Amino acid sequence: MELNLPLDLRGMAALWVHGGHKGRVVSWHAPWLREEDPLPPSLLNGLSPIRRMRLLRLLSLDGAAHGPWLAQAAGTAARLGRHRLAWNLMTTWLAGELPVPSDAVEARRLLDVERERIKTVLTWKREWPEGVIHLEDFPAWLVLPAIRQLRRMGRKGSFHLLSGGHLLKAGKWRWYIPAGSWRPSKVSVEAPELMNHSIPHRIPSAIVSAP
Repeated sequence: MELNLPLDLRGMAALWVHGGHKGRVVSWHAPWLREEDPLPPSLLNGLSPIRRMRLLRLLSLDGAAHGPWLAQAAGTAARLGRHRLAWNLMTTWLAGELPVPSDAVEARRLLDVERERIKTVLTWKREWPEGVIHLEDFPAWLVLPAIRQLRRMGRKGSFHLLSGGHLLKAGKWRWYIPAGSWRPSKVSVEAPELMNHSIPHRIPSAIVSAP
């Protein structure tokens, strides 16, 4: 069976809910560009209440500046395409355990990099015209934490955001963020595609555990 999933925490979580690798080929595509939900409510019905709660908590912390560092780092690693690290951090969190030291060190390093980059949202005026935020110097994997930072700065209404490209989809990305939300409701790519839309990636069975 082949799964076609977004390269972010939602995609990694969907793979976990499906039972992990188990002989499947996973084709990762750039996130937010497709309308289908990789984690529809029906997919979560088979989880125990505790695992469902921990999974929803994990997803709610993607790009957040506060909360358990392990959950935050799982989202960062997934958005960066660090498959093995993201999988290890995610499954460790879902099991209520602590990561191995090497994963913990790498996870904290990624969070430090992300936080330093997000600080630059404040460095100069980035809105022109009104309602359009220019973050073309930000790759797409940094947009979720950037949106959360803008919300913390007091922006409550809807807005458009322009960012750089993604590992799997180059070009200028245009995001529409509804009022009060940190998740986009629509994302498109304005510039021509410069690299492949998706890549097949098989996660080794050694790192996979079923829910």
